[in-house]
Amino acid sequence: MKIAKFTLLALALGVGLSACDTVDSLKLWRKAKPEPCPRVTVLRNAAELTKFKPGPGRDLIDVLFEAKVTNVYSACEYDVDYDTRAGSIHAQIAPVILGKRGPADTSRLAEIEYFVAMVDEQKNILQKNVFPLKLAFPGNLVQNEVRDEPIDLTITTDGSKDGTAYEIYVGFQLSEEEMAYNERLRQR
Repeated sequence: MKIAKFTLLALALGVGLSACDTVDSLKLWRKAKPEPCPRVTVLRNAAELTKFKPGPGRDLIDVLFEAKVTNVYSACEYDVDYDTRAGSIHAQIAPVILGKRGPADTSRLAEIEYFVAMVDEQKNILQKNVFPLKLAFPGNLVQNEVRDEPIDLTITTDGSKDGTAYEIYVGFQLSEEEMAYNERLRQR
């Protein structure tokens, strides 16, 4: 009978200890599990840019260059307390832009401005920055694709929201005329 009680006690202790081990491994798993990043969206109406030479002409021969956001590399990292979830979410993005020289270009250089904006669930702009980018067309190159330097964005959270509560918009900083041109192209 003593052996049976001892075996039962040893078994209970073993289950209890393995439960502690499971709790510890869950904490390790929780730390290693990737956290959700903010969604990155290239705005359709600002994803392309056609720059014309100065003057009234808007034919193909008047095009200095065309540019398009073709991709956006992104990553994020959490610096939060894993019990309260309060802390910071650090997002990093790097847009990829393709440029094509137009017939009116003589400088072999496209000067572009693009924006990166962080919005919340209600689409309120939390951060917005505009970045210049120079796309060169050396030699006989008529198109060039570059990935710009990574851009860092930080969100402070009280723990009630994670990265899924935010979205990052990327697009060209367009004039009203350039926006209207894009709209006309889309309607065709």
